[in-house]
Amino acid sequence: MIQVIVGLICAMLIMINGFAALRRPLQALVERDPIGKRILERRGEVVTLRVYRIYGVAMVVLGMVIAYLVLNLSRN
Repeated sequence: MIQVIVGLICAMLIMINGFAALRRPLQALVERDPIGKRILERRGEVVTLRVYRIYGVAMVVLGMVIAYLVLNLSRN
């Protein structure tokens, strides 16, 4: 039972991280991210924003998959 609770909490935190990457403006995203700043300098705003949006979608999907797996494994 504890594994299910911990798994669901981790899944929710990953999904929250993904939604934050999808919703925040670009300046807030690169504020404390040295790799994001470097991408912004070299490639520009459009590419950097696209990278963060892809990252956000990947995190949301990963969180959903983890939640699905935890719930299905808890039934057995």
